[in-house]
Amino acid sequence: MSQGTSNCDGQSQQAPAFGAQRILGVYPQRQQGLFMQRIRVLGGRISWPQWRKVAELARRYTPSTPIHITTRQDIEMHDVAGADIKTIQQELLDVGLSTRGACGDTVRNITVCPGCSFDTGAGGVFAVARFVNDCLATQSFNLPRKFKISFSGCQMACAKPWLSDLGFVHQRDGLFTVVGAGSLGPKPALGITLYTDLDTRHILPLCIAALRFFEQCGDRENRHRARFRHVREKLGDEQFKARLAEQFDRIRFAEDWPDVPLIAPNRNTRLLWRLQLPNGNITPDEALQLADAAEPRAAELRINLEHGLELYGPQTIQLPDNLAALENLPIITACPGLSTCARAIANTWTVADAIRQRIAHLHRPNMRICISGCPNNCAHSAVADIGLIGMRRNRDGQSAECYRIFTAGHNALDNQQAVPGDTIFTEDAPAAVELLLSR
Repeated sequence: MSQGTSNCDGQSQQAPAFGAQRILGVYPQRQQGLFMQRIRVLGGRISWPQWRKVAELARRYTPSTPIHITTRQDIEMHDVAGADIKTIQQELLDVGLSTRGACGDTVRNITVCPGCSFDTGAGGVFAVARFVNDCLATQSFNLPRKFKISFSGCQMACAKPWLSDLGFVHQRDGLFTVVGAGSLGPKPALGITLYTDLDTRHILPLCIAALRFFEQCGDRENRHRARFRHVREKLGDEQFKARLAEQFDRIRFAEDWPDVPLIAPNRNTRLLWRLQLPNGNITPDEALQLADAAEPRAAELRINLEHGLELYGPQTIQLPDNLAALENLPIITACPGLSTCARAIANTWTVADAIRQRIAHLHRPNMRICISGCPNNCAHSAVADIGLIGMRRNRDGQSAECYRIFTAGHNALDNQQAVPGDTIFTEDAPAAVELLLSR
């Protein structure tokens, strides 16, 4: 494909220059000379040799910095020196872990609900996700912004399709509901239902059609209006769906697309542990401890979408006390905030730690608390049961850190956004969250 593409009016547009570092998952931190290296983990499925390699690299190159688990099943290494990036990327590649497309204006990591391969009430959609991932890697796209795809194995929609550019939800009849053109950011807009009866063999051509449509019609002048959902907002829902359907029909009827069978759930495997990592962080030594305890017992590791790790297997596993203690922690997700992010305006991990301690006596396992360090909403605060979004407000003539509170979202399991509420100063956040939970 040429570097120039056509816009919705058929006029030629020049592709923006992409930074090679971002395409390879590297972002500069707010600390001069240090970088974040993001690692793609397709559907959160990572083998023990791969997990060990990440831990060993972190212990070697960033020993005082924890490994960070993201809300899209990726892994991040922070505080990486620029001189070490190439070596780290090569060693990751040697064990089958890629950084390409972890950041930048490209198809990002495809997310998959973590337990669908073992839940007898769900469809084993990971095989389809892997097929789509591998096929899209052979295609050439010139996208104006990032594009996110998710797969959920059942109607619970645990992979949060309403936040996705394309979200596929498996139905009991074997077909898929498709939700699309949703995203968060400073002005969130969740997706809309595009199809309710898509068969498996048409998933890949729909992905290609959506990406070609986005390639043609995405805004290349204003990055704040350049996501797939902004195309929908510009055209209107009905015209957007009609234009996508035209592109889809051209592609799916052009050839005979293969059908990818779902993998039947493993009935002999069950969820053994669900570890909630404080702020998504685990030290290299703890990561190796986990591997030493779980790998010999034939357990499988999954990264979920809420800063957690899940262990599945046929037999009981005894974890060290420091890891076992992570099972009962509240589900609080917090982006890195001021710890490393150059865009952050709030210290998310500090307030998350304070909230975690404040609500330890409350047992509310189904409540999700999401804390974002700026209005970009990286922690999904605008769709959470309780969400906090970092801001700055004047207090006694000084700029002070505060949070806007959001409540009553459904965590992107459907199209219900959270309701915005009061803005409170950081020191008042733990008590405010405790009060909301106690109600």
